[in-house]
Amino acid sequence: MPLTDHPLLSDPVSRKRFIVVILSLLLVLSANIAALLSGITWVFPHLFYLPILLAGYWYPRRGPLISLLIASLYCVSAYLLTPADLFTTLSIISRGIVLVIIGVIVSLLAVRLRRSEQQLHDLIEFLPDATFAIDLEGRVIAWNRAIEKMTGVPKREMIGEGNYAYAVPFYGEARPILINLALTGDTAIEANYPVIRRFGDVIEAEIFAPALNEGKGLHLRLSATPLFDSGRERIGAVESIRNITDEVLTRSSLENSNRQLGALSSIIRHGVSARLEELYRHLTIGSMQFNDPASISFLGKIEEAADGIRRQIAISRDFREIGSAPPVWTPVQEAVLRAVARLDIGEMIVRVWTERLVIFSDPHLSTALSHLIENAAAAGATALLVTYQIRDGGCAIILEDNGVGIPDEKKATLFSEGIEQSGHGLFLAREVLAITGISIHEEGKSGAGARFVILVPPEGFRIT
Repeated sequence: MPLTDHPLLSDPVSRKRFIVVILSLLLVLSANIAALLSGITWVFPHLFYLPILLAGYWYPRRGPLISLLIASLYCVSAYLLTPADLFTTLSIISRGIVLVIIGVIVSLLAVRLRRSEQQLHDLIEFLPDATFAIDLEGRVIAWNRAIEKMTGVPKREMIGEGNYAYAVPFYGEARPILINLALTGDTAIEANYPVIRRFGDVIEAEIFAPALNEGKGLHLRLSATPLFDSGRERIGAVESIRNITDEVLTRSSLENSNRQLGALSSIIRHGVSARLEELYRHLTIGSMQFNDPASISFLGKIEEAADGIRRQIAISRDFREIGSAPPVWTPVQEAVLRAVARLDIGEMIVRVWTERLVIFSDPHLSTALSHLIENAAAAGATALLVTYQIRDGGCAIILEDNGVGIPDEKKATLFSEGIEQSGHGLFLAREVLAITGISIHEEGKSGAGARFVILVPPEGFRIT
């Protein structure tokens, strides 16, 4: 077998390391022999630590054997070049043993380090999302299988590359991208992304990468975060990339469908409203022409039915945009203040103690809250307090007023459609909240004010 086919010499890096170990050993052995010939026995043997440390770190599985060979070379040379007395012999043997022990310890530590590095490598390598990492100098140190498949660029061509080479497969040019924002914090990079979201050290964004998919492009969701050492010093950054093209296309189709359905609903609503106004005119004329109680009663029932149709139209109008946009993380305090700003609540005082609470809800959260606040004002309340409590089942947002309260017999149907006391406002509020799994109930005492409790599931709230 040719020498270059040996595992220690199979690649350029291994050959360089082998040469360094051999040269350092020869240099240390020569210096030690020269010292022994000069009668110096105590200092130069410590130089053998250098080749032992290098061999133990670079070749951990062979480290103990290499340290044994180096220790043997030292012991033989020292024994031959020093006086043959018992004390000197024991000193030589003890130093040789120490050299072997150091080699074994370094090898064990290096094996553990390699195992940890391999676990980290495998973790990144087999992640389902396309993932890569860079060091402080911006050179690629990880490029997993998923990103190889996404970009068509093999790992061997990307590892070690810098100067933003990792951006070329995505954008067709070398430029700073999200991973550089996570690494350096350079806010100028944010201009390349329509929306940037931050969750602690994690930065998220969505973008269209025109160079992927044979030039057809892909919609991507990106997530980047810095890498830290044990002292919380930045040592690099990592970015994960997910293809969300199908999700974006589906979302676009749903938005188009919602627009078309909204337009159709508007046409139907206006048509029915026009016919309803015509029906009311005929009812008004009929009530003036008939004096017969039975006929008037019959017309009254028709008018009640028409009122029911009018309520349904009002609900349809208020619901036309509910659920048309995806849910978002919404600060509760801002939503309450927006709701208060759009209402005429007279002299009622609203105090909001939810400054740090953010919930995952339909974008029309403030609309739902406005109906609850309006209900308090209509009940004669002069003060409304909005607070929150963390509970086992999630987070409870509590709206408590000092109005007349809700009669016990009406609580069961309070949020039902078309209830006279609440109109359709509380029904609408319940439906808006239910889109993201949020429930609402009333637990106040009649005559002592209303107490609405909005229960957000555990995964649907954050305290920032």
